[in-house]
Amino acid sequence: MIRYLFTRQFLEFAAAGGFAAFLNWLSRIMFSFWMPFSWAIVFAYMVGMATAFTLNRVFIFKNSEKTAMQQARGFIFMNLLSFPIVWFSAIYINSGLLSLGLRSYTEAFAHAIAVTLPTITTFLFYKIFAFRDIPEKK
Repeated sequence: MIRYLFTRQFLEFAAAGGFAAFLNWLSRIMFSFWMPFSWAIVFAYMVGMATAFTLNRVFIFKNSEKTAMQQARGFIFMNLLSFPIVWFSAIYINSGLLSLGLRSYTEAFAHAIAVTLPTITTFLFYKIFAFRDIPEKK
């Protein structure tokens, strides 16, 4: 499995995921104007999921043998498993930063760290199960 991480596909996944994570992070900031941090994380996660699914389906795992519906099911399943990790991490990292006496940008920093945590496990699950990628012929 580790061999999958040293590929161009993983780098492309990281770039697409980085963009989706950035939109997740940025939308959380916007949602925070209208709702508490914990709820803003929930809605921002949905923005990130929609972006990540589209980018992964169109660019990263374009050789998938699965239908769009099958891909979406696996994708949503993995993201539902990952969400508690992101949510709890963001909440507790923010609390930890506040307890250290930091007051500026703690939510932004905590959320940025939290959205990166499931990267490797997510890629492996997408490659092997959700999108079941067919290797390109050389």
